[in-house]
Amino acid sequence: MSRLQPIGQKKLTNICVVRYKRCGKRFEVAAYRNTVYAWRNASEKDKAAMLLSDEVLQARTVFTNLEQGVAAKSEDLIEAFGTDDEEAVCVEVLSKGEFQVSEEERQAQVEQLFRDVVTRVTDMCVNPETRMPYPLTTIERYMKETMHFAPSTTKSAKQQALMVVRQLEQSTDFPVRRAQMRLRLRLPDKGALPSVRQALADLATA
Repeated sequence: MSRLQPIGQKKLTNICVVRYKRCGKRFEVAAYRNTVYAWRNASEKDKAAMLLSDEVLQARTVFTNLEQGVAAKSEDLIEAFGTDDEEAVCVEVLSKGEFQVSEEERQAQVEQLFRDVVTRVTDMCVNPETRMPYPLTTIERYMKETMHFAPSTTKSAKQQALMVVRQLEQSTDFPVRRAQMRLRLRLPDKGALPSVRQALADLATA
C-alpha cells in the first residue's frame, strides 16, 4: 500500500506543485513558488544552502499525488531515478519538472530572467575596438530587436548568457570580444615570482 502523508489542509498561495514524469509515472514535490526560479538560476553551492534552509521545498517528500497526500513508493523511485533517496529525487524534480503559474507571474518571471541574461552578457563581453563594455541598453536592444531572444525558464541565466555570447561572437554586425578576467596574486615570497609567471604563461597558451 502507498504511504499517506498529508502535508496539511491549510492552503498556501505561495505553494506550487512541481510535476515530473519519468518511466511512465508521475512524481510531485511541494515547493515555494517564489523561490523555484531563483533556485534554478543559483550556483550549486547556493542551491545546496537554499535546500538546507528549507527555502525551496515545503516537504522533503516525493509524491505520486500530492493533493491526496500519496507518497511515492521506494520501488518506483528506484525504478525511475535509480535511488530511493527522496532528497536527491526532489532535486531532480525541481530541476526538470513543470509547475503552473498565472500569466502575470509567468510574464514577470520571464522579464526578470531576461534582465538577468542581459546583465550577464554585458559583464561577459566588450567592444573589441574600444575594449570597453557595451552599455546594457545596447545589448538589451540588440537581443530583443535583432536576435529576438526569448529566455527559457528551464535553463539558468548563466547557460543562456553563454549561448548568447557565442552567437554574438559569430555575428558580423555586432562585434564582441570576451572580457578579460583580472587576477591578483599574493605570493608568500618574491622568490616564487619567476615560477609563477612561467606557470601563468603556460596556462595562457594551453
